[in-house]
Amino acid sequence: MPIILLMSLLIFVPFTITSAEVTELNVTPEVVVQGETLSISGKASPDEEVWIGSSFAISLPVSDGEYCREFIGIYFPEGEKEFSVTAENIKNIRISLSPIPFLGTVEYPLEGPLNATNGTATISISFPVTWNGITIDIYGKKNVTVYGDAADSATSVNLTTAMTIKVIADSNGDFTLDISTEGMPIGEFLITAGGLEKTVYIVSAEPSVFDTGSPENPYPSIFGMHNGTIIPNQPITVNRLYTYPCSGTGGHSEYIRIWNNSGWNRTATWEGYDGDWHNLSFPNSFTLVAGERYNYTIRTGSYPQIHHTDNLEVASGAGTITCDKFVDANGKEYNDWIPAIKLLIGEHL
Repeated sequence: MPIILLMSLLIFVPFTITSAEVTELNVTPEVVVQGETLSISGKASPDEEVWIGSSFAISLPVSDGEYCREFIGIYFPEGEKEFSVTAENIKNIRISLSPIPFLGTVEYPLEGPLNATNGTATISISFPVTWNGITIDIYGKKNVTVYGDAADSATSVNLTTAMTIKVIADSNGDFTLDISTEGMPIGEFLITAGGLEKTVYIVSAEPSVFDTGSPENPYPSIFGMHNGTIIPNQPITVNRLYTYPCSGTGGHSEYIRIWNNSGWNRTATWEGYDGDWHNLSFPNSFTLVAGERYNYTIRTGSYPQIHHTDNLEVASGAGTITCDKFVDANGKEYNDWIPAIKLLIGEHL
């Protein structure tokens, strides 16, 4: 096939995706080390097409009016799929994809960058394509670079990258798919199918837990406002706070704020006695840096377990936590009440 013709076939137009109804979606593991594989399974109608989507969103810095991000070794599975990139706060966008058989690196669009409309543009690439009875697919590990000119005065560009893959449910309606996370950035990774979705967390190494553990004697206990500091000894990826309750009580946390002197700040608020109510979820995951000093405020409810000390090395060896001041529900102040908590990532404890 002439190279010019092959290049023209690589100007892809996204196809219309119609997915079967999905009644069950499972993704394991929930927290995956970057480069390892996610296993996706679920339930749909027998022998139906199911389109499984995977996506992540990141923010890119702008330098000299331009933005650029390279993703090394993103895995493209064989078969029908659509790969798309959407950028916001831009003037234009272009993608390079390599290696492509016979071509090496190909730039999309071929004629030059795609101009944005109202600061947003999307490039979609669909495979496979067919010409004269010949089916052309691109699969395996590929390097993807996204770049272009940012909008005037923009300091960052919002980038969303997505891939949608077709699988066929078997005669029982079961479907499966494995996805490599190689090339994916650290952070949240969304999996969707038939209106259902699951959030996965990609981390750089096996996640650590900041766990004070349960004290030998958690009493006396009462709810109130805790203030102190946390210093991790290792990176701690977090999306939840768990509070150890005193036996037979509804001990929990109703509010947490974690911040440092640079202006970085994260908060989470309790949603009541519903579901796994011992957990308090942050809107987005984040990582506490080893050796960094963080301040915390935790407002507790009912009767949480208490470490009666002003300084505690956590049971997991992941760092230390201190108490600067605790004000109980009656207005009494203490400097040696530390709530028994876990800071961790994941849905369940």
